[in-house]
Amino acid sequence: MDNPETKLIVYGSLAPGEVNDFMLAGLSGEWHPCRIRGRMGAFLGFKSFRYDPQGPEHPAWLLVSADLPGALPDLDDFEGEAYERRIIPARVNGGWVRAQVYAGKYSD
Repeated sequence: MDNPETKLIVYGSLAPGEVNDFMLAGLSGEWHPCRIRGRMGAFLGFKSFRYDPQGPEHPAWLLVSADLPGALPDLDDFEGEAYERRIIPARVNGGWVRAQVYAGKYSD
């Protein structure tokens, strides 16, 4: 399960049931609740997360999808310059995996 190219952590508007979940709705795969460490803030009204291995844990969602690599160019465009896609650890199902996340570059 530790192939970060097929895993995406979402914590804000891309999460299931949130305003921008349509961006991931067409991808096949599985969703898992997970925990990530860092600082949660906001930028222009949207959540903005910065990874910090010593930071507090935050709830998030992990999408595991073989379709994800093909969707990344559109997601990168959608997130824009305010977010940077990077690989971080996430705690899921009692273990740790490496997955991609859109980390915020800015915070209000």
